[in-house]
Amino acid sequence: MALRYDELKAPFVDYGNGVKLALNLEEFTDAASKEKAAKELRETADVMDASIRKLRELIQQEQQLRVPVEDETYMRRFLRPKKYYPDSTFDMMKAFYRMKAKENFISDHLTTSSIKNALEDRVVQILPKRDQHGRRILYMEMGAKWNCTKVPSLEVIRCTNMLMEAVGQEPSTQLNGIVFVVNFDKLSLSHISQFPPRFVKSVVDHGQKNSPHRIKGMHIVNNARMFNIFFKIFKPFLGKKWSQRIFLHGVEFKSLHEHIDADCLPSFLGGTYEMPVEYDGAVIGQLLDCYKEKFEQEEKYGYIAEVKES
Repeated sequence: MALRYDELKAPFVDYGNGVKLALNLEEFTDAASKEKAAKELRETADVMDASIRKLRELIQQEQQLRVPVEDETYMRRFLRPKKYYPDSTFDMMKAFYRMKAKENFISDHLTTSSIKNALEDRVVQILPKRDQHGRRILYMEMGAKWNCTKVPSLEVIRCTNMLMEAVGQEPSTQLNGIVFVVNFDKLSLSHISQFPPRFVKSVVDHGQKNSPHRIKGMHIVNNARMFNIFFKIFKPFLGKKWSQRIFLHGVEFKSLHEHIDADCLPSFLGGTYEMPVEYDGAVIGQLLDCYKEKFEQEEKYGYIAEVKES
């Protein structure tokens, strides 16, 4: 497992046996994607132009908010999850940057050094293959393989947010979305204690309402009795959409494969491809660091002064 570069000098992670992970920041141009964007997101030339123009007007009225309104790539990233409705996009954008303004919390100053332990312990991973619908797959270890004394829940969430921000730069991911597979094998009370209700509410509200990502499914595996205790903390904060997109599979990977094809998953999830025995999460950090300038630029966006929540 190593970071390599293709013939165009684009970075990718080579897992061996032909399995690779690369970010694709190019706008999709194929007819199928354009048709899907028009059908699901209302992404047509007329709607895009009108929505971007209206969103610019709204942002310019929010004098303390500094974002690149002339950058259409940036604007599309926020408009797509809200299907090009500028008013709801603007509400999400304000909430997103208000959360980002909270120091030492879940999304401020995200760097690979700040999530080093979570990456190296493989607590959160971007799986190299997309699912059959073109969605990115994020995998999380929330049971025995998560050493919560070394990697506290705040770092787990920050790592998740940074990986989502990375794949969220991809137009194809903006279109197709993200799915999670979460392993709760041998979940313990020490893991559960990492999630007090107030913290859970902030995390869930941010994910459901305030972040520019299309979360299309959360697939839970190895959810034994202890998971029911854990889920009771989260359930009161889940909206209708997320509640309908949580799937409990137990130990049956066959059930998981009804949603995500086995060909898209590694063997430890009953899939058809192998991940390296010597998995090195630090290499994922190296891939992210190839886009360090982009992340640093994005850190400059947001509110120029502290904004109190209404």
